[in-house]
Amino acid sequence: MKRTFCRAYPVLLAAASVLLHTASAWADGGADAQASADDSGFTVLSNATNVTHWGLGVGAGVAASPYKSGDTKFTPIPLISFDNKWIHALGTTIDLKIGKWDNVSVALRGDYAVGDGYRNDDAPILNGMQNRNGTFWYGPALAWKSAFGTLSADYLLGGNRGERAKLDFSKSFDLGRYSIEPYASVEWLSSDYVDYYYGVQASEARAGRPEYTGRAAYDTSVGTRVNYSITRRQKVVLDVGVSHFTSGVTDSPIVGRSYLPAARLGYIYQFN
Repeated sequence: MKRTFCRAYPVLLAAASVLLHTASAWADGGADAQASADDSGFTVLSNATNVTHWGLGVGAGVAASPYKSGDTKFTPIPLISFDNKWIHALGTTIDLKIGKWDNVSVALRGDYAVGDGYRNDDAPILNGMQNRNGTFWYGPALAWKSAFGTLSADYLLGGNRGERAKLDFSKSFDLGRYSIEPYASVEWLSSDYVDYYYGVQASEARAGRPEYTGRAAYDTSVGTRVNYSITRRQKVVLDVGVSHFTSGVTDSPIVGRSYLPAARLGYIYQFN
């Protein structure tokens, strides 16, 4: 754990430095430099009035399998949205709001990876392998919102599944009932993560599937989210993107592709 954290540390430090430095520069150089005392310095939670918004919906995701001859994976996604002064939740992700510094927010994040892992009958290359399951991830998260877009970063732990560190940028454009939000991200995956999901243990090795110990890798993604407001309370969300793994993953004998297209579609009814 200590060794993999040291490898992820530069990613986290760079992300935090960019977020905090650019937020300070924006605050100092913008037209709103004379912001009120409530918006300057670090504030624990928020002094704003507590307003709760929540909604329910349903969604589904479809993604290409990274495994050789693997079937396309369909994943149901529960869409529960909740937001107040302390908590923001959507789908399988929940953030406990800690505080903010100008336009930079700090939170503790929890996320259950619904689509991670495989069953050993998902592809012929996986026959005789132990099943790999998704897990609950947790750790700190930062987000900087400005007129240029939203830059966010998180560092999540998943027990014996290893660690992940992600840097993401997105920008939303409002077009009446529609909003379009292109995004791009890069995610560092620890060697423990790669070994769990893409490694081959000695007991699982066979002809055509040699033993493989996973190495740390990167997953880069680009895509676009489209939101359509049917009414004031009803919304449809479409997310289409593609991700690319580096050699730490693609060198595995059970992996058959490095580019993975995916799409998610969801419907949400906002009660409040």
